[in-house]
Amino acid sequence: MKFFQLLPEEGSRFTGFLNGVHQWGLPGGLCPVCEASPGGLGEAYPSVDLSGWSLRHELAEARQVPLEEYERLRDLLRPHTPPGALLLPDSEFGLLRAKATGRWGALHLPYAWLLVIQRQALERLREEAGIELSTSKMDLHFRERTPPELLEVELHPFGRLHDSCFLGGRERPCERCGRQGDILPDIPILDGSTLPVGQILFRLADFTTLIIATERFVEAVNRLGLEGVVFKEVPVT
Repeated sequence: MKFFQLLPEEGSRFTGFLNGVHQWGLPGGLCPVCEASPGGLGEAYPSVDLSGWSLRHELAEARQVPLEEYERLRDLLRPHTPPGALLLPDSEFGLLRAKATGRWGALHLPYAWLLVIQRQALERLREEAGIELSTSKMDLHFRERTPPELLEVELHPFGRLHDSCFLGGRERPCERCGRQGDILPDIPILDGSTLPVGQILFRLADFTTLIIATERFVEAVNRLGLEGVVFKEVPVT
C-alpha cells in the first residue's frame, strides 16, 4: 500500500484562512529535566464535548504549567477522549471557533496540520467512493453573505517516521517527559511496522503536523476532481 502526505495546492486560487482556536486545550507542560514541553502541534479532537466536565474551566485558556500539573489534567481528561489519544501538551478539544476569510477548496489546509472539507465534497466521498470521514461542525464567522459550509476532519495520531531518515540518528528521549527534539527530515520515510490498518487518513504520532492519506483516499479525491490539496508520496520501509 502507498501512503501520501497532504499539502496545500500551490498558487493563489484557494486563499482560505482561519484565525481561531478550539473551545478547550490542555496546557503546555514544562519539563524540569529538559526544560521544554513535549507538545504535539495539531493534535485536536473536535468531537470531544467537555461542556459537562467539571474541570473544563482549567482548559479554557492557553497557558504553560509545570509538567506535573499538565499530567494531572491529562489523566483526569483521558476517560472523556477517544481510545489511544496521545493527549500531548497543547492538544485541543471541542468546536473550532474562528474568523474565516478567503476562497476555499473542496479540501483545504488553512494550516499544515488542520484539514477542512466542504460538506458537498464530504457527501460525494461517502456516496460515490464509499469513504467515511469523521467530521465536526465549526463555529465560523465569515464576511460573505453565502459562505461555504466547512467541516473539520478529525485526524487521530498513528504511526511514526522510520529511524533511517534521521541521518544523524534520533535524539535520545528525555528521561522524564519522553520528548524527542528531532527536526522533520527533508525526506521523511514511514516506519511500516507502526502504520495503522483501516485508517485512510491520520496524522503521525511523532510529527503530528504531518497528515497522511492512503492510496485509496488519494485515488478517490483525484477521480472526483476535488481540489484544494495535493498529495506527495512518502516512502515506507
